[in-house]
Amino acid sequence: VVKTYAPGFGLEVVEVSHTGGTTDPDAVAAAASDAAAVLFQQPNFLGCLEPAPELAAAANEAGALAIAHVDPMSLGVLEAPGAYGCAMAIGEGQGAGNWPSYGGPHYGFLAARKDFIRRMPGRIVGETVDEGGKRAFVLTLQTREQHIRREKATSNITTNQTLLAFAGLATLSWLGPQGLREVGETCVALAQYARERIPLEPVFDAPTFKEVAFRTPIPARDVIKRARERGVHPGYALGRDYEGMDDILLVALTEKRSVEDVDRLAAVLEEVCR
Repeated sequence: VVKTYAPGFGLEVVEVSHTGGTTDPDAVAAAASDAAAVLFQQPNFLGCLEPAPELAAAANEAGALAIAHVDPMSLGVLEAPGAYGCAMAIGEGQGAGNWPSYGGPHYGFLAARKDFIRRMPGRIVGETVDEGGKRAFVLTLQTREQHIRREKATSNITTNQTLLAFAGLATLSWLGPQGLREVGETCVALAQYARERIPLEPVFDAPTFKEVAFRTPIPARDVIKRARERGVHPGYALGRDYEGMDDILLVALTEKRSVEDVDRLAAVLEEVCR
């Protein structure tokens, strides 16, 4: 998505390669020397937890904005991006109250420091009190072209994802801080159990949240095909996106899975990888 939009704004996208599943802060510092922003994912696409505070520090020291793409369901156990120096946090909320739906639709979210509040798209809702002293909410800032001069608008083309966002709000409100923490702890525990139980070698030593990459003795796409014939979809073949990773299977363990599910997955993988 970033690569598609960037040329229209005259932006150049520079990718920093991973080392052992994570990004080297020194490499980020070198790449960010004249950059406007540094964007990193936490956890990343390989399932590993990045050294996020160090990456944010590298961006800030280079004069670039640090932007973290985060999984909202991880924030019960992982530190919030703002706490380690990020200017913005973005992400998508499928994991919080929405079905996978074959890839969409989902809702996105964006949080930023107050410095950027007038550059944010959409509406900013503020809290106040009414004439009777009761709590009330008002539209504090509106940046859509229907409400302000078009040249100052930051939200000209929009899609209505209110129903999806409302499902996310309901889910997070129902969970609360303690529930969100319990969800995160469940994901971490299942990922660790999968590391120990699945009879394949984990590819990366870096800590993970809810995804683990395993090396397969045959191409990962063949493993997936054989496993699905047995009624189990084991994961994602990283070779679809990364050259040289045709034998790597990325397995996801969310709070929807159980120890019994992992045991069944382990048995099927042992059978199809012979």
